[in-house]
Amino acid sequence: MEIVAAAPGGPSLEAVLQDYARHYGLGQDAALNLLVEALASRQARALLALEAGRPVGAVVLSRREGEGRIHLLHALAEAPAARDALLERAEEELAGSGELTRLSATLPFSVGEVLEETFSRRGYRSIGRGRMVLSLDTPPAEVAAPAGYRLQPWQDEQISAAAALMQEIHATQDDLALYPELATPSGAEGLLRRCLAGGFGPFDPASSCIALAEGASGPARPLLVGLCLAVWHPGYPGQGFILDLGVSSAHRRRGLGRALVVATARAFAQAGARALGLAVTLSNRPALSLYESLGFRLEERFLVFHRPLLPPTA
Repeated sequence: MEIVAAAPGGPSLEAVLQDYARHYGLGQDAALNLLVEALASRQARALLALEAGRPVGAVVLSRREGEGRIHLLHALAEAPAARDALLERAEEELAGSGELTRLSATLPFSVGEVLEETFSRRGYRSIGRGRMVLSLDTPPAEVAAPAGYRLQPWQDEQISAAAALMQEIHATQDDLALYPELATPSGAEGLLRRCLAGGFGPFDPASSCIALAEGASGPARPLLVGLCLAVWHPGYPGQGFILDLGVSSAHRRRGLGRALVVATARAFAQAGARALGLAVTLSNRPALSLYESLGFRLEERFLVFHRPLLPPTA
């Protein structure tokens, strides 16, 4: 088996992509759209597995912000060994292109189930995630902040406090696997600044809400205890997207999370958004219950595979 880089004038990806879409029921253009998006937004490249000069498998990979990504991995039924060979070669190329802290792949659930064994053999763990969407045709009714708290739009002066809060609310193993930067104060602040700079889509400060506990640190310095950071989704025009939602542990079970989501949804509706989306870990039942009670609907499930290469502090 030979593995080569896909290039103009070389062997075509078309047969492998068509088989990928047909095999997983993703629709005729799904695989092509995924490839085009990866190539356009992340400077990705594709590798082909050839047998007797014929393409029997493909992998699409990219590298950004210290992370190596696999966007697509597929082999024809008659060449299952191509999956392992392509993943191994992709890892070699990614690791050889500079210092990385981790490798990851985000794949549709049906695809991910088939590939779990392949990724597991290479040392990856998997996390089930879901994309949920709330229609803003009829914005949710306003929810008042609990007594002793107030909500307001994002303010840059809260960067340090917000980074510390993000570390607190994302201390679980799954959260740190998804965002290893949150393991350190400097990493958390760097991730937040990347969000504010548009690294995950155009940041919307007017629709991103924070919760302050009034008088907790004196009347002049209310304490940041909750946040809902949101962007305009880069892949779904006219849709807002919640990047992060959380409330400090000492201030939970008072309705702050619900109030923050509703305030963000109403702000996006006023700005002309048709819908508000988010991604959630499927094992996080409290979060799922909150979103479902607000009218969010689960539209897509996917698996995130991850494998650390270096400690986050390296």
